[in-house]
Amino acid sequence: MQIITKMINVTLNSDLVFAVKKRLAKIGLSQGGFINGFIHFLANNHILPFKRLTKTEEETAQKIATLTALENNVCEYDKKKKIQKSVNDTAYMKAKEVLSAVKLSMSRAIRMLYEKFVLSGEMPYQFILTTPDPVY
Repeated sequence: MQIITKMINVTLNSDLVFAVKKRLAKIGLSQGGFINGFIHFLANNHILPFKRLTKTEEETAQKIATLTALENNVCEYDKKKKIQKSVNDTAYMKAKEVLSAVKLSMSRAIRMLYEKFVLSGEMPYQFILTTPDPVY
């Protein structure tokens, strides 16, 4: 069986992307896994795993990201980075339904996901990694 995928394109501040990638590396997770987990969380739970951020929270997250990039000598203040990730089409469509109910676009929700992760330092959603039952 072939899994149909949907390509997500999001443009984010490059310092924000760097800060998130650095924190994800500490827990052994890639950006693709982070975004895929978020899409599947939305599709399975039918809720946004965090409250919408205020303008002040968004600005604070951007400042923290810029400081993190400055500390690591990779600051690209006000430069944008395009992220492309493929996700399961069915999960994507269900996630879009959840986001439309809370009046968020996919791009804005992913940006808020990144900002929330930078602000809190904790995963904005919880998921359980499982392995299939062994076949004997």
